[in-house]
Amino acid sequence: MQIKIEIDVKPEELRRFLGLPDVAGLQEDLMSFVRDKLGAAAETLDPSSFVKDNLQSLKASAPWQRLVSATKVSVKVAEPSAAGVRRAGKSARGATGAGAARPKVPRKRAAARKTAPKPDSAGS
Repeated sequence: MQIKIEIDVKPEELRRFLGLPDVAGLQEDLMSFVRDKLGAAAETLDPSSFVKDNLQSLKASAPWQRLVSATKVSVKVAEPSAAGVRRAGKSARGATGAGAARPKVPRKRAAARKTAPKPDSAGS
């Protein structure tokens, strides 16, 4: 057996019925206070200091640190030889210029160029 009861009541009527305090006046006072504070802050807002301050706090946050550490690329620097001079043609990985090493590109295998499959003589 199921019983459904629907009560159509306004929020302020329900508050009054449950004995909760009327906070409408407090909400209006709070909203006017916030509006006044935001208006005063908007007049004295310095965008460059706002960005600088928030950027510093962003850099110090843990999620930002995880993002930065996840995106860092490890770069290996070629160690200098005993004489202190790098050998020609052996540049650091990721370097650019005439002596930079090219990344290896996988080549297509000959097996990938198969022709049409042969008919199966056993299955006919």
